[in-house]
Amino acid sequence: MKRLTVLFFSIVILAGCSTPAKPAEQQGYGISIEMSNSFDIKHMTLIKYVDGKEVVSENVIHADNSPFKKGDITWFDISPSAESNTKSELAISYGENLDGTNAHKTETIDISNANEWVNVEFTKDFQLRVIDMK
Repeated sequence: MKRLTVLFFSIVILAGCSTPAKPAEQQGYGISIEMSNSFDIKHMTLIKYVDGKEVVSENVIHADNSPFKKGDITWFDISPSAESNTKSELAISYGENLDGTNAHKTETIDISNANEWVNVEFTKDFQLRVIDMK
């Protein structure tokens, strides 16, 4: 029974953020990534850096192991803010393999001006673009 409970919570953690979500702006906090196109991407990791050092990362896959599609919004319960006088950046590691192997990584984008939320687009060029932030 204990294994079943652990398995259930693992699935919820992995799949919970990839369900149809509202952008971070509508959530009121966090970071959201919107897919601008359908790719064969099945695994995504959001990586946040402060002053060039990785401080947090969160992995996400769809519960049914399907790839992310155009218009999908993935919301991450990660605060975009950092202490004042620091540089805060985001990158995405992404790939076709569910286990994250053979992944590619975007260039980082600066989100230092965000305190509450950030909406980001994953572009057709496999890069991140800030849509808006607060």
